[in-house]
Order: sequence, then structure tokens, then C-alpha cells
Amino acid sequence: MLINSRLYGSMIMKKPIQKFATFAASLLLFAALAGVSSAHAQTRGWAHGGKKSAPSTSDLVPKMSSNMAYTERYGFAVDLDGGGHIGVDWTISNLGWGNGKGGADVRVNLPKHKNYRFKKELGEGEWQYSTKQFAMNIADTSVHARGKNSFLVTHKGEDISFSLTFTNTTPMWQPGNGEIRVKDGYYKFNILAPRANVKGHVTIGGKKINVKGTQSGYADHVATDIAPFDFAHRFSRLRTTKDDVSVMWREIKLHPNYGGQTFTWVMVGYKDKIVFSDADAQIRFAKMRKDPKSGYEFPMAIQIDAKSGKDSIKLVMDGSKFKRTDLLASYGTAAKVVASAVSNPYRYDVSCDYTLEMVIGGAKAQVSGKSHYVMDYINK
Repeated sequence: MLINSRLYGSMIMKKPIQKFATFAASLLLFAALAGVSSAHAQTRGWAHGGKKSAPSTSDLVPKMSSNMAYTERYGFAVDLDGGGHIGVDWTISNLGWGNGKGGADVRVNLPKHKNYRFKKELGEGEWQYSTKQFAMNIADTSVHARGKNSFLVTHKGEDISFSLTFTNTTPMWQPGNGEIRVKDGYYKFNILAPRANVKGHVTIGGKKINVKGTQSGYADHVATDIAPFDFAHRFSRLRTTKDDVSVMWREIKLHPNYGGQTFTWVMVGYKDKIVFSDADAQIRFAKMRKDPKSGYEFPMAIQIDAKSGKDSIKLVMDGSKFKRTDLLASYGTAAKVVASAVSNPYRYDVSCDYTLEMVIGGAKAQVSGKSHYVMDYINK
């Protein structure tokens, strides 16, 4: 049963919601809190401490924390057979004005149809979620767990509606213990669907279009109680598939107030199985390029080396071109002025050729292809 999001305040919150807090005051307070942290000795990465088991759907139930920087994001996406893409993100956050806000972001791109984009944020009490299972509905955009490895995703918009079932071919997974922990809080990450078959329909103008994605569905989940501009200097990632081999990695470089360490994990899948993972991989940058507009220096080549017992991999990515995005550009004038006081976020999307060399179970293999890695620089 879904409950109104306002009800969580009476159930678990220890302190009253600060409705009078402005967005600007919140951001400035978060920056001040970051300045007094010396959490470097207490930092734990993906590979240190905690359980190393696969996540369950009960781990996905929104935590609905009263922490001022609490945020959870759930993302589902599929590249459709025959072309096209559908992606949905749900975000719950206390950042800014008021607690318990819920947002939905929907993208639909189908061949021979106009691209569709829907974004809406609702206040506390205007959206619903379940406290007993993973299920929520924000702005007529819903997700429900169906058993251990299946999810129903729906959207009802004025122009477009759809219903999609994600059925995992690879079970849910997390890197190491699934979190980075620092003195002031945590950053959790797990993959709801490393690879999934997706089947359903999209309705446009009353016409139903059947769609499917063969092992091309993906979903992940992030939960944190630290504002991103306080937590990290950089977030980097790649996810790609070539035939039966998939590889993904993520890197986070912490803010200097948390020691500035870099934590990287990498995972390799073959068909329906995860055949290699290392929650403490080593990452190296080369062909550094400085962006005169932002002042950030980013790599046009990356190498990741990883080991797990006797198995090992080397992943080399050689960039050819990049696209830069000013992540503040879409903000309104007032919000941009405030946010720029504590953050200067830019994204670099680097097109690359990659080569993955593997020694797994005594067998050697190599896969090459074209992909792209993404680097989000939050602050200097």
C-alpha cells in the first residue's frame, strides 16, 4: 500500500521540518558544515567494512531521513530494440526549501516520433511511497518491485504514457559493501538491474506501440545524507556492452575536507553472470586537458587496473573528442547565483576507443570497442 509522503514526518522524524529555511541559507549552511569536517581518518571506501552481499528490494525502500542533505535517486533506462530510448529518474530530497520533496524526470525517444521530456517536482504530501516494499508514485510516474528481480515502471502524461516491465537477466549487485562512509555521513550505491530484458508499450495519441529491449535495460539507486558539493570533487563513470561482454566502472574523488581520496570500482559481466569485480580498483589518468572556461583539468585517456584473487583485468580508454556541459546553465538566475557560491559543476562526456584485457579463471580474453566515459566535476 502506498502512503502519502507527508505521513513519514509523524512516523520517523525526530525534529520539526524547517519550512522557513530558504534555498540559499541551506546551501550556505552545508558549505559551512563541510568546512569543519576532518573526517579523513574515518573514511571507508567500497571495499572496507560492512556486508558484501547483494542488495535486496527492501534496501530500496525510501529512507525518508530528516537530515538536511538527505537525497535518494532511482534511475531506470533502456535502449530499445530497433532504436530508441526510454529513461526515468525519481528523486527524493531535503536539499533546498523544505523536506520530503519528490521529483520525476522522464525521457522518451522513439524513431519517427518527437522526443518527449517530462519533469516535475512535488512537495511533501503530494506524492506516495510504500514503507513495506519498494513502490512509489511521483507525478503519475511509478515504479514497483515485482519479486526479487523484476520492476514495473509506468508513466501517465498528457501526450505520452507507457508501461514497462524490467526483468533482470543479471541479479541486483553492489560494489563491495555498497557505500562510502565518512565522518559526517554516507554515500550508498547499488545496481537494481545490471542487465535486464524490458517489455511493454508506449501510447502516443491513443495509439499503442509495443516496445522491448533485449538485455539492454539498466537501473541503479543512490542514497546519501551529504550534499554532493560537500562530498566530492569529481564523479566519473562508464557503462558499455559489446556482444556478450559488459563492463562498468565508477570513480569518486572525495572533497579535500574528507581527505581527497579516490575510490574506484569496476565490474565485468559475461552474458547473464558477473564474472569479475573489484571494489578497490586503481585508476590512472593521461593526456590531461585543461578547460579554459571552467579551469578544470580532465583526462582524454584513462586506465583501470583491477584484481580479484588470481583474476585480473586492464581497461584502457583512449579519448578522441569531448562534449562539455555547464550543469548550472539550466538553473534560473537566482538559483544559479546561489549555487555558484558553493559549486562550479561541469560535465565532460568523452568519446573513446576502449580495450579490455582479462585473465579470468585462467583464461585470457580481449574485447575492444567504442564507448564514452562521463566525468562530473563539482568543485575545485
